Amino acid sequence: MKFTLIAAISILSTIVSGLALPDISRHGTVVIHPSIGLLVKEDFPAAPLPPTKIVGVSPRNGAHAVRTFLRFPVPACTGKCTISFSDAIVTSGSRTLQLFSGSIHIGTFLVPLTGVGPAIVVNDLGLTSPCPATTTNRDYEVRPVGNDDIVTWDITKGGFIITCG
Repeated sequence: MKFTLIAAISILSTIVSGLALPDISRHGTVVIHPSIGLLVKEDFPAAPLPPTKIVGVSPRNGAHAVRTFLRFPVPACTGKCTISFSDAIVTSGSRTLQLFSGSIHIGTFLVPLTGVGPAIVVNDLGLTSPCPATTTNRDYEVRPVGNDDIVTWDITKGGFIITCG
């Protein structure tokens, strides 16, 4: 009887350990989406399109590129702030995005072929930084890499986010 009880507990613990656990990878962190997304056409750089929640990048035939500018309202928080990308709506071409802070290239991302899921960080040149002590706006520019690339995303649901904590 004792052996049966021990065997039953062992089997149950093995089964329970294989059950799906809730995702706690972001537990204790703050997730920040951009508050503003602006599309800027290379042909008309002084006339950005009105703010929109659907943004993206897309060069055509080596010209007529569309870039995106994002503003993140980052609250005061402790620890490190990290920017990442996931869940594009449309992808084609090389699906590669370059992220800039001012004129400084801080990272390159490869978006999944289907657009679903996190992008692969190809180059991390400064995607993690100390979180601000006071509420701060952080501005970024997203540029396409290859010719005839298209990547679009909804800033309220996916795309670039900043995690604090």
